[in-house]
Formats: sequence, structure tokens, C-alpha cells
Amino acid sequence: MRLRLGIALLAAAVLLAPASGRASELEATSSTSLYFQKQWRDGATYPTTPLYEFISVSGRGFAIPGGELQLVVDAWGGVDLSSPPWWNGYTNSGAWSGDLNLAFVKGSWLKGDLQVKLGRQSIGVGNARMLQLDGLSLSSRFLEYLSLDVWGGAPTVQRFIGWGSVYSSNPTLGNVAVGGRLGFAYRQWVSFGVSTTLAWDSGNFTREDVALDLKFSPVPWMYLLGYLDYSLFANEYYSGFGNQLPEASASLVFPVTPHLQFTAEYSYTVPALLLGYNSILWVFTDGSHQYLGGTARVGLEAFGLHVPLDIDLGYRWIASYSALGDPTTGALSKDSESGNRYFVRATWKPSARSTVGAEGSRLDLPEQGYWNARVFGSLRMYGFTGTLDGQGYWFDQPVNGNTQSIIGNATLGYDVGHGLSVVGAVSGGETPYYKSYFSGMVKLVYNQTYRFREVQP
Repeated sequence: MRLRLGIALLAAAVLLAPASGRASELEATSSTSLYFQKQWRDGATYPTTPLYEFISVSGRGFAIPGGELQLVVDAWGGVDLSSPPWWNGYTNSGAWSGDLNLAFVKGSWLKGDLQVKLGRQSIGVGNARMLQLDGLSLSSRFLEYLSLDVWGGAPTVQRFIGWGSVYSSNPTLGNVAVGGRLGFAYRQWVSFGVSTTLAWDSGNFTREDVALDLKFSPVPWMYLLGYLDYSLFANEYYSGFGNQLPEASASLVFPVTPHLQFTAEYSYTVPALLLGYNSILWVFTDGSHQYLGGTARVGLEAFGLHVPLDIDLGYRWIASYSALGDPTTGALSKDSESGNRYFVRATWKPSARSTVGAEGSRLDLPEQGYWNARVFGSLRMYGFTGTLDGQGYWFDQPVNGNTQSIIGNATLGYDVGHGLSVVGAVSGGETPYYKSYFSGMVKLVYNQTYRFREVQP
């Protein structure tokens, strides 16, 4: 913990050192929230009054030899003003809690073609799957068409607890993670890359994937997206190429106009391979899931009609396979099913401050299916912001003796001014897990942004 916090403090010290020759900017955003609510835990409700403080600081334009530095720190802290327990995480955290979302310093050279980032960061390149880690990353663009991204460090955990253990909510478990992507791009026509991500927990592999990604757009009104991820670990335990693919997808998109778009898509996943190899959730996710379908967005404004109404239509053929183990003999049995899903949504925007919509869907599977309907709306007026959202499910087969689930949510907020606002929310309904429930929450929020600009001599 001290080492990781030290990285963030070192980054701040380096950035805030005197710089010269150009304008530098420091921006700070603060948000304070006070909640009054009840928390359900272990068959009982507990009153909680958590006070949260969210702080984000970013600095840019700080000169270094040949380039410039940027700093980003995003953190939050909380305290429960009521008596514990306060389950803010997977354990009773006591009265206090907090975490660092981001804390890094980034150096840029060669007009941004070379960037080095140190600290707590999220990696969204190649098959990293938005990996959050404490470490170092490098991004470079060279020879006009080629790019190289590499990264390495320790996967982060929530609330500074559970490093390298199953108690971490980071999908990539372990003490060390490294990876990279080598890419090629030619104008806007084509780009593709090969990437890998590896992770270890005390010397044992928890992840070892290689992936290919592709974007092909020969004309402005069409592009093709493709992605294929392969698990080297699964190759040792599963037979069949399909069982060794954490993810595979392809999409053909026709973005005719913002209000007229068509998409054909295919997706295949093995959920267990998206987890760490030592995750206890493997037993619940051993199988595969795939769908093939298409969507269309048709807006009346695309045909010259001044009616802000968009209609989304879609269909998916769905197939899933799972391997179930007999708890007494350990023998595996296969369970597979396929079906269809249809959905439609209409969204109307009477004004820039209001939205009204409705949607419905039908899932048709042999074991279980349902009808779903939803209505929603939002309105901003005279300093107030309100939302309404209600939806219902009607099951083909009863779930815990219930054939339907009806839930609703409503929020109302008022902008007091000078960064201060009050927000209230209520929700309630009837589900297969609650005969009836109702909850409410009141939140007092202070949100303000501060900017400082200075030109060093």
C-alpha cells in the first residue's frame, strides 16, 4: 500500500515542480455527497448516513526537456455518520472508507508520438479489457503507420485490501500483469493489431491471452469491426478451438446518418475465461454463450420530418452451452439451449430538456422466457431535474413461485446554486426475491470546479 501511494505522491511532486517557458493549467473538481438511507445486510436493515468526498485534480502543460508533463489524481473518501456496521465493499469497513481511482503522471514527447505514464491507471488497449493497475505504460507512434503500446505493473484492488486474492473485484487477479499491442494503421481505411496480456499470482499464471483486432472502412458509410481473443491456458485443459476463446466478435456497421444506422453483429464468449484462472466463480460460468443478429435505428429526422423520434429495432439468435457437475459423482453433464430475442425502443425528445421513451422485448428460450416492457422519462425545468423509470417482466415459468416482476424508480433534484444541489430517490416493487420492497434516499451534493492558469517566466 505504501509503495502504491508513494507512486502517486512522487508523480504529484514531479509535476508541481517549477516549470518554465509555457502556460500550465491546474484543474480541481470537488463533489461532496451526504446520504440518508437504510442498508440491507444478512436479513436485516441498518441505518446509514455516509458522507462522501470526491476529488479530481488534473494538471497539464508543465514543461520538461523536449516535452511536457500531465498529472491526474482521482480519489474519494467516505465516513458513515451512523453507528456501524457499514458494508461499503465486501466486508464491514467500519466508519471510514476510501480509494484511489486514478493517480498517475504522464510525460509526452515528439508532439505526443511518445507517451510514458507512471502510477495507477486503466489500460484500454488491445485485449487488456480496461485493466486497472499500478505500474508503467508506454505508447509510441513511429514510421507513420506503426504503433507500439506496452504496460506492466500490479493489478489494483478495491479499498487497498485483498492484493492477489479472490477478494479482489479486479477481473485480472494476481501480483503482476504485463502486456502490449503492436498495431498498423493506414489512414482511416484499415487498422489492425496483435496484443497479449499476461498475469501471475505468486508465480502461477492467472491469465495468458493473445488477441487480434481489426477495423476496415473502405467507404465512409460502412465499416467492419473484428476481434478474436485466444487463451493459452485453456489450450492445456479444453479440447476444441471454440472452448479456448474468451471472446470473439464481428460487427458490420452502416452509419448512414446520426438518425439512420444499421448493424449486423456476432458475438461468442466463454465467461469463465474472462476471469482469473484461480477465481472461485469458474464453477458458475463454465460454458459458452453466443448470439447472431442485427439492429436498426430509424429516426424520422432522417427523412426530413421535424419530429425528434428515433425507433430502435433488433433481433438476436441466442445459443448457450454449460457443463454441469454432479456434486456426488463429479461427472459432467451437458446442458445447451438456443432461442430468440426481439426488442424495440422508441425515444422522443420534445425539447432539449426532456426525453420520453418506451421499449419492449421478448426472450424465447426452451427452459425460460419472458416478456418485458419499460417506460422512462426525464425533465429539467426551473432548476429541477426529475426522472421516472418503470419496467415489468412476465415469466413463462414461475421463478420462486412468482410469474412477474414489477419495479419502479423516481428521482428529483434541485440545483440550489453555487455548486449545491439536493437529490432524492425512491424505488419499489415486487420481484421473485422480494414480495414487496420500498427504499428511499436523500443526497446533499456540493460540486465545484476550480481552474488555475499560470505562465512561468
